[in-house]
Amino acid sequence: MLSTHCLPSMPVIINGGTRTLRIHFGVEDLANTRCAGTPLPMFELVFGVRARDFDRAMLPAIAPLAELIRPSHGVPDFFSSPQPKFVDAVGEVLQAASGGSWLPSLGTTSPWLRSFARGDARARMELRTALHNYHRLRLAPAWNQTVQTFDAEIRSRARHAFTDGLGAVLAKLHPAIRWEAPVLHVESSWEGDVHLNGRGLLVVPSVNAAGPAAALFSGAQPILCYPVTATETTEVSLEGALGRTRTEVLRALTTERSTTDLARHVGISLPTASQHATALRCAGFVSTQRDGRAVKHRLTQRGWELLN
Repeated sequence: MLSTHCLPSMPVIINGGTRTLRIHFGVEDLANTRCAGTPLPMFELVFGVRARDFDRAMLPAIAPLAELIRPSHGVPDFFSSPQPKFVDAVGEVLQAASGGSWLPSLGTTSPWLRSFARGDARARMELRTALHNYHRLRLAPAWNQTVQTFDAEIRSRARHAFTDGLGAVLAKLHPAIRWEAPVLHVESSWEGDVHLNGRGLLVVPSVNAAGPAAALFSGAQPILCYPVTATETTEVSLEGALGRTRTEVLRALTTERSTTDLARHVGISLPTASQHATALRCAGFVSTQRDGRAVKHRLTQRGWELLN
């Protein structure tokens, strides 16, 4: 069983598996639970890398990240920085990445991983460079859209909290999260109990998260991330007007993507992805531009208004 009282560190817990993480709330915890004021860039980076949301050509520029953040494993806890500014988050990650207690959680190792775990200065610099490369190539170009999606989600949840209460908000964050007062049940790859002891929970909507994720040793407050969602009414009306696949394409383009990325993310063929992107562009919901040999798509302001 997990216990925040006996574990000095642990990976970021990612949704997946048949186990349940139980987060226990007291009266003080409910009073201190809050939403983040802005998207957390390090978490967006982690979820993007874990989902392999990047072109193969990018891999040499972010190789250390691909080594440390793997699709089928937990994420080392030193990545769980709650800093809202990316440069501050990078500094916190590098400062926290001491020792190699996280190494067994990655399964197979490599010479670079072992060197990094020993605290090799060159390996640390390579990680810093990889972090900045991913930010420059993937996060920064779409950050305005990320902020807009985040803000729309916060507005929706705030209305819900005022009308129905915090418990109702916690109960409807995600299908893999269940609220049975005073315990929040999160489906995960870990089994255990966490007592907040008056600290409350920092709840963070994420554009790149595929499911809930918990970071229990990330500063003053444990963090629970969940994927941004639209209200039921918006979801139903959009699917009715556009169809399920085209709605999924529209949502996928909250992050700028090439046609290949889009097809992979939604799970459709390349010609189908191109067809949907073209239709959305003709309707004014998506803009398209060529970037070398790739064609990149992203939502227009009109697309954001439709989605939110």
